[in-house]
Amino acid sequence: VKFKGGKLPSSIGGLIHLRFLSLDDAGVSHLPSSMRNLKLLLYLNLSVAIGEPVHVPNVLKEMLELRYLCLPWFMHDKTELELGDLVNLEELWGFSTQHSSVTDLLRMTKLRSLSVSLSERCTFETLSSSLRQLRNLEMLYLDLSYKTYTVDYVGELDLDFIHLKELGLKVRMSKIPDQHQFPPHLAHIYIFKCLMEEDPMPILEKLLHLKSVELSSEAFLGRRMVCSKGGFPQLCALEIYKQSELEEWIVEEGS
Repeated sequence: VKFKGGKLPSSIGGLIHLRFLSLDDAGVSHLPSSMRNLKLLLYLNLSVAIGEPVHVPNVLKEMLELRYLCLPWFMHDKTELELGDLVNLEELWGFSTQHSSVTDLLRMTKLRSLSVSLSERCTFETLSSSLRQLRNLEMLYLDLSYKTYTVDYVGELDLDFIHLKELGLKVRMSKIPDQHQFPPHLAHIYIFKCLMEEDPMPILEKLLHLKSVELSSEAFLGRRMVCSKGGFPQLCALEIYKQSELEEWIVEEGS
């Protein structure tokens, strides 16, 4: 729906029994403060997909029943959201430490799916300690690309989530962390804009449960990539996309 002036009508706040609200691709740039009345929402998708920042008032903290929350990718710089009381959340997408405190994650122990973007306001160590409490995670997407870390520093991030099956990494690093630092049952991994200088395949092919790998948008800056014999025992899908420096890909027999 195209709302006049990109503003969601304040009358939405009258739908106090609403359980499901999706504004996916609705082009809304302003959300009304009356949304705080929607205290029974279970599902809220604010992925409005417009080119300008979205005005989101601090009303989400009262939606204590939320199980699913997708935030806009771009919000006004001064946006401050309190999410720490949303202890029933199972899926949280578009969480940014620019607009929320990373410590809000500490109480979200039911989270199974999370995408988080780290801003200058939050340290790497604080993020790591907050994520450590989320032992039920099955899907995790990390965007830590705002500054460059060394691989040793990235390796300090505790990814040993026993239930984690899907991992996305947008982290600038010279090489991928050692295989022992990845979740033990990881099945799907997405790596993009990491600008790695060393071939990630010798590490990835040792992750025994991997079913799919995606390398996209300058994940790897090297010219040669090798998949060796006996590697990737369960791999079903491999996507290599926008690797502009790649000239040679060797797949040994039995890989």
